[in-house]
Amino acid sequence: MKRFLLAIFILPVVLFSYEINFSKSFTTSVSPDLLTTYVDVSIFDEKERVINSEIEKFNDFFKEYDEVVIKDGRYNLSPRYKYINNKQIFTGYIGSLRYKIESNSAKNINEFINQILELKDRSKNDELKLNISNINWNVSNELYNKNLDNLRIESILWINDYAKSLSNKISKRCSVEKIDINSVNRGNIYMARESVVMSAKVASDVTPASSDENITINPSFVLECK
Repeated sequence: MKRFLLAIFILPVVLFSYEINFSKSFTTSVSPDLLTTYVDVSIFDEKERVINSEIEKFNDFFKEYDEVVIKDGRYNLSPRYKYINNKQIFTGYIGSLRYKIESNSAKNINEFINQILELKDRSKNDELKLNISNINWNVSNELYNKNLDNLRIESILWINDYAKSLSNKISKRCSVEKIDINSVNRGNIYMARESVVMSAKVASDVTPASSDENITINPSFVLECK
């Protein structure tokens, strides 16, 4: 459903000539087409080689898996200390691996999560932690830009029709002098489910329902009627 707000200001330019400034909102609803989540793998150990060995298993899995889009990989290794009698004591290292996961298929996301949880369950290291963050439906950049372009075209067609209609009503020639379409509002409306899952047994379906997102532009127009 399209909605609009209209505000008009009429300024005299010369005798029997008017400049009309006003704005109008154009809105469209878009169904999200992209599921996104983040996967974090972390492990603590006294030995750096143990951490690297465990992390490499997951890194290989991420590199080889091609049913979802996996990107923004980041690995970090940090020393850990504790204080005893005001003395800093080295206790080991914590390594963490983080990836962003995207797919337009809920089935593929669920299958990916099941497989990575199975990989985690096969690990013999009790210090290995796996966290799957909120799974969100979002509008992809491609779909967003496509709808944004359609709204821009709609606003241009509308103002041209409006100028012709106004000309007929007031018996003057009204022309479009300026269109400014810089103001854009994007309403991120999505459904998310928090998932901190540690076993493949609980990952049968972690995909949330989706809700439409509103995209609105607020162009301003200048007409001259004379």
